[in-house]
Amino acid sequence: MDEVRPRRLSDLLRERFETFSRSQKAIARYIIDHLEEVGYMSAEELGRKGSTSSSTVVRFAQALGFAGYPELQQASRDEYRLGATARPMVHEDQLGFAIEEDILTRSLKTDAISLEETISKNSLERFNRAVDLLAGASQVLAVGLHEAAVVVLHAAYVLELLGIPCVPVTDGNEANVARLSRLKEGGVLLAVGFRRAHPVTISFAETAMAQGATVIIITDNSLSELAGRGTVTLYADIDSTFFAHSLAGPVSLVGALASAIYSRDRDLYDVRVRAVRDRATESGWLR
Repeated sequence: MDEVRPRRLSDLLRERFETFSRSQKAIARYIIDHLEEVGYMSAEELGRKGSTSSSTVVRFAQALGFAGYPELQQASRDEYRLGATARPMVHEDQLGFAIEEDILTRSLKTDAISLEETISKNSLERFNRAVDLLAGASQVLAVGLHEAAVVVLHAAYVLELLGIPCVPVTDGNEANVARLSRLKEGGVLLAVGFRRAHPVTISFAETAMAQGATVIIITDNSLSELAGRGTVTLYADIDSTFFAHSLAGPVSLVGALASAIYSRDRDLYDVRVRAVRDRATESGWLR
């Protein structure tokens, strides 16, 4: 386990590919082609992809020089996030940055990488489809629990300023269930959740689709339980080197959606925003 490994996991796999067994080659091919997904897959899930067992996956990781499967996962995440042109991988808490950098610099650089990943994960076609759906919505329910609540509250704020009725849903109480039951064709559910996603968010997305409403998903990767459960799915990176996920990607993605809507008729939306802010000034909110 002390051998010097190439700087990237994919380099290591390609270098040793011909020495692998048949099952190991299947695992290696999947890792090389799906670096982003492997970083969040369990050993059992990866084993199924390679038509083998989780124990084989764990032994394969160890044979590559990793202490165990979690270390292989981290190498996969590091390579995907830092990209092919990044400097050699180092410890997770360095994320490719000089270790002497202060926390402020390292934290903001991490967010900058998250923003770059968010751009690369989304096609303009899917993004524009989501913009069309939001711009034409009769009403929007933005649902997200725990850390995702921050994102849906921001979505409700910017959409309401644009004159698009939007209610943030951050729990599954009866009032929110009642709002969901009234969401029909012409309404949009914006469902935000990361990793496995909260069961309430998943339930809301499934129910809204069954009722004929449009569902826009914002999640972090294609293995999330929310991915693919809506009309359109957008991705936002949330990786961080610190104790909490970075929300720079999803919050910025919501801002981009609102900006795209605004750009379609600036005069119309300027009138709406100005009316709100004039009233806010009169009431003393902005003093």
